[in-house]
Amino acid sequence: MEIKSDELIKIEEHFRLSAGPGAGKTYWLVKHIKNILSTSTRLMKSRKIACITYTNIAVETIQKRLGNSSIQVEVSTIHSFLYKNIVKPYVSFISSECGLNIEKLNGHDDSKVNLKKVKLWIENHDRIEELKPPYSVKQLLQLPDNKEALINWLKSLRYSFDSKNNLIIIGDNSKAITSRDGKITRLKNECIEILQTGLEQYKKLYWEEGFIDHDDVLFFSYQLIKKYPFILEILQAKYPYFFVDEFQDTNPIQVELLKMIGNKETIIGIIGDYAQSIYGFQGSDPKQFKNFSLPNLKDYIITDNRRSTNKIIDVLNSIRKDIKQNSVRNVEGTKPIIIVGEKLAAINKAKKICGNDEIFTLSRDNITSNAIKEGIDDANLDSKILNKLMDIDGDSYRRNLVNNCINAVELARYGKYKEALNKLDYLFKAKDKKKKTLKCLYMMLDNYNKYKDKSLMDFYKFIQKNIDNNVAGFRNGKPKTFYDTQKYEQLALCVNIVEDKSNNKTIHKSKGDEFDNVILIINEKELNFLLKPDLEYNEEHRIDYVAISRAKERLFINILVLSVERENDLKELFEVIRI
Repeated sequence: MEIKSDELIKIEEHFRLSAGPGAGKTYWLVKHIKNILSTSTRLMKSRKIACITYTNIAVETIQKRLGNSSIQVEVSTIHSFLYKNIVKPYVSFISSECGLNIEKLNGHDDSKVNLKKVKLWIENHDRIEELKPPYSVKQLLQLPDNKEALINWLKSLRYSFDSKNNLIIIGDNSKAITSRDGKITRLKNECIEILQTGLEQYKKLYWEEGFIDHDDVLFFSYQLIKKYPFILEILQAKYPYFFVDEFQDTNPIQVELLKMIGNKETIIGIIGDYAQSIYGFQGSDPKQFKNFSLPNLKDYIITDNRRSTNKIIDVLNSIRKDIKQNSVRNVEGTKPIIIVGEKLAAINKAKKICGNDEIFTLSRDNITSNAIKEGIDDANLDSKILNKLMDIDGDSYRRNLVNNCINAVELARYGKYKEALNKLDYLFKAKDKKKKTLKCLYMMLDNYNKYKDKSLMDFYKFIQKNIDNNVAGFRNGKPKTFYDTQKYEQLALCVNIVEDKSNNKTIHKSKGDEFDNVILIINEKELNFLLKPDLEYNEEHRIDYVAISRAKERLFINILVLSVERENDLKELFEVIRI
């Protein structure tokens, strides 16, 4: 059933709302929640509406729009909601069997790979005798190519359901690869199959120290609900309404949890758009939104676009065929522009066209967005150079100290002080550690100009002099050569700025946001998202579609080169400027 973004629906029915970018999904959701708050007979002081969305930025947006109404609405990300309502109060029920140290448990964080734990895990693997050359224990842990491929595979770990609907830990075998000097090294499936059987023991090495990542929150939540059904009953009693925005980005575990919650008493509502599913690396699948089912679930669709000009909507409609968006603003706007040439020059050209209006750059990876922030041509930058530091430097304390200091400085420079201080937290153990950590961070920021343009060796010497004069020095060899030849700036550009609020960000970090003027940075291969779009099966096309749909007034796309043939194919919808 087609509805408008300001149209109300019945409050006591499960629903699925499909809507394209700029359709006003958040506007509609807030209106629906306010309608429930004013008309429902099932809400009392102790009962709330659960509203789940994907990012903390989206959480803040919904809370702001709800205003005073947010008192009876719990707005959060799915991981925060599950940690607060299931893991934190009940995980002690299964902590012993899982080897989780609840005394040290303090929230959840991004997953990490600790080399000491990898070594401990491999050396104590139940099938260690089956690890033969070229993947013996020594070869896996000491040969740089094997070790990097192993680490890349471990970074891809996630939970999945097996054929018996049990949760298991799996890795993406395609990630068990590394490339060095043009040579590709890939761990063979026989080796991965052996390692795969011990992944629970690998996880327990982190759990023993009270560390759980975001995926672990899903794992523990699912296990607790399955083993202790009363937890589900408590959730259903506390939250008679449960809504999930950006549902296309959920993974199978979240879907199963939601179905269980909606099986009795609680009304479930999902809002999303399969064409904006861009988190496949986290297990999301656009089919999950289409295939989600509950008894008597009602389907609704919004075809409006409240965000963009007509000219931008024309481009969006040319890419997808299932929804033809109608302009609510009905502002013609200027024709989107493809700027052909170097990215920094293209950005400057777009800025001149926009005059005094802000422009936001969107790009595919962190190193590109960070390079643009600093006004650096990223043509010869290495996105894996931070990983190379961790691989080349054999002194674990030194490399971790340098890596954490780089991350802390760059996070703080972009206002992420809490995350920055966390990177330095382990350095101090005294009662006044917070004061010392803050002083350490301030000192590095205050002296930034002394090392930002110099070598990594200069930064190391700065750390040795000002933070820890006991950190190991260097002998001649690969580590020293690496520190002498690499610049601090090159490694700094690889730092991931969490929930980036700058004008230059990755496409994934722009999700759920909108900007007056956008310039998308792409390469020539990516143009197929305009010429031969496939939003159903090609996630890269969906990523670029999400990027251009952020634009409200002006849209620019930058590409280094563009053939005359392709220019002719795009002329109907775009103006082309070559610089």
